[in-house]
Amino acid sequence: MSTGSDPISEVERLLEELESYAEKSPWYMPNKVVVRDEDFFRITHRIRELLPSELAEARQLLEKREAILKNAQEEHRRILESAERRMEDMLSQEQIVIAARQEAERVLDKARSDGEGIKRDALVYTAELLEDMEKQFQQTLQTVIKGKQFIEAELGPGRPAAPAPAADNPA
Repeated sequence: MSTGSDPISEVERLLEELESYAEKSPWYMPNKVVVRDEDFFRITHRIRELLPSELAEARQLLEKREAILKNAQEEHRRILESAERRMEDMLSQEQIVIAARQEAERVLDKARSDGEGIKRDALVYTAELLEDMEKQFQQTLQTVIKGKQFIEAELGPGRPAAPAPAADNPA
């Protein structure tokens, strides 16, 4: 038994030795292999002595691999969730902008409509005021004309009437 070789080679050699015991077994039993128990336990004990460090290293590598995969999957999930939240935020913001634009258009349309109504109402009010003023001026003019006629009648036919003011003179 050589102890100077690497553990993997030593395990392979021991497995070959175990196989050779089975092949050289003096007892024949169909579908069974007979190996002396002391040889079997000596070889399996030596294999166990050689393998634990490599198995432990392999197990640690597998555990590290699993941890890396788990971290990668978790990071992948976080990235997807973050992207989905960002997309939802962007869609929400876009919807807010669309709603704000629609509301602004509605307010502008209402303001235009209200402005048109106020302008129309102001013009109607002004027309009514001018009509009332015209009536008052007509009444005042009638009063002036009647007063003038009264004075002329009182003065008599021999007296000259005062000259009438010019119609285009804005006095």
